[in-house]
Amino acid sequence: MAPVVLVDATAELLDAAIAGPADLGRLLDAAVAEGWEGFPEAVPALRASYAARPGGHDWGTLLFMLDAPRTLVGLGGYKGAPSADGVVEIGYAIAPAFQGRGLATEAVRSMVSRAFAEPRVAAVDAHTLAHRNPSTRVLEKTGFARIAEKQDPDDGAIWQWRLQRPR
Repeated sequence: MAPVVLVDATAELLDAAIAGPADLGRLLDAAVAEGWEGFPEAVPALRASYAARPGGHDWGTLLFMLDAPRTLVGLGGYKGAPSADGVVEIGYAIAPAFQGRGLATEAVRSMVSRAFAEPRVAAVDAHTLAHRNPSTRVLEKTGFARIAEKQDPDDGAIWQWRLQRPR
């Protein structure tokens, strides 16, 4: 399997994603895996956030691409800039047909590496549903530790995970 390449989303890419897979595929010059976005209802909200900040989105959305064959397989990124205490949160999804191949693990490693390249980032957080599942395994494999259980108004019980900057 080819490595996962992180592609920074743009307003143009998000517009194409909303228009549909044919438009997005043409713009990326790639195949678009069914279910690549994980949560399709989130794409318009992501696009709105780009409209609100047209100057750039350093801590925004990332598309997960395979080079060979060139295929869009997932979506993820950062849920905003680092907090005052240096914590940035990530999220990620992989198309169902591409799950179980280590792609989410590779994407998470790449996002963590990118986050820690910024000196002000002290830790990376992620959240999962509060039971063992493929996403909890991805976080365990990439060195995250479960640090809390919280209640989410939409999802109910969730686990908070954290990876501290290596010393």
